[in-house]
Amino acid sequence: MLSIQTGINEPRYASLRGIRQAQQKEIAPHDLGDLGLDAETVDGALELVDMYEPESESDATIFEGGAEDTAAELASVLRDKGVVGE
Repeated sequence: MLSIQTGINEPRYASLRGIRQAQQKEIAPHDLGDLGLDAETVDGALELVDMYEPESESDATIFEGGAEDTAAELASVLRDKGVVGE
């Protein structure tokens, strides 16, 4: 037998009041001793070999300046790419 309740997959969103209350809560820091752990317990077999920022494959264009200048630049780029008409 299978029973599905209406609205079961609808996401619940946090209320504005709940978000504001969460912002004011203090987060207490804990170390391994507070959790009843030691360094050997959490030490894993993984080793960090390298860390880098991957190259971007997109053609991102960043417009700087005032709203009128950047809007004109954006319109020009869109016209050049054939997205908008003359």
